[in-house]
Amino acid sequence: MYENIGIKDEEKQDILLPTNDYVFSRLFGHKGNEDITRDLIEKVTGEYYEDINLENTPILERELLENKKGILDVKVVANKYNDIDIEMQVAKSDYIADRILWYWAKMYSSSMKRGKTYDNTKRAICILIADFSLDKLKSIPEFRTKWNIREEKYKDIILTNKLELIIIELYKLEKNIGKDSANKGLLDWCKFIKNPEEVSSSIMEENKNIKKAKEELDKISQDKHERWLAELREKAILDELALRKTGYNEGKKDGIKEGKKELIQSMLNNGIDIETIIKITGLTKEEIEKLK
Repeated sequence: MYENIGIKDEEKQDILLPTNDYVFSRLFGHKGNEDITRDLIEKVTGEYYEDINLENTPILERELLENKKGILDVKVVANKYNDIDIEMQVAKSDYIADRILWYWAKMYSSSMKRGKTYDNTKRAICILIADFSLDKLKSIPEFRTKWNIREEKYKDIILTNKLELIIIELYKLEKNIGKDSANKGLLDWCKFIKNPEEVSSSIMEENKNIKKAKEELDKISQDKHERWLAELREKAILDELALRKTGYNEGKKDGIKEGKKELIQSMLNNGIDIETIIKITGLTKEEIEKLK
């Protein structure tokens, strides 16, 4: 119903950007894409993972429409004893460090099963890929920083390796290209995430998983339903940013109503039938007719 079969070259849609967190989650969190996800996290962490398992967390259209999915992250269990969470963020927040720390702690504590001892907890690794610069990290030129629990005076001593946070700032890519040979593989992945169209054929020949990710992204980009979900998510983020600035409940109500109107018009323009729109939005046929 939603797939475009036999698309001619002139009818092809522009490629979707993985900086859209729905697209990122669909690409790296989708079962069947374990090879590309493994390669990404290995380049991010600098460690080898023989076995990874992607947690199947379905993204529901209604949740996206009603903006209930605040965070679209990718959850990975690597080598059975590593819980890894990857989050793509484009919306800058003053409290992002506090939120990540809370999420990090929650992930670690949830690995403690009833009847088990503390040494059975899994290692918790949070990876934040930010399409903006974090204010507190402005003085750090590197695009990748790794954070652990360390002693204040003896900074080389890490208290435990079970808590680890890695932050990647895509805005610092240009300053690091050609200067950080040790992280070339990660830089190539970041180039792909930032703008897949600018990734050279030589990079894709050098890393077959980036090539595979590009091919998968091309398929997603030509799927009408996937494009609509990506646009839905992008609009939800823009609406949320606008509402943060206003801070008025009335503005929120008006924004949601106007957003639904635009989305329904978009669905109708893309040939999605009324019954499907009713199922996704929860609105009646009469309500949809009024929003046309």
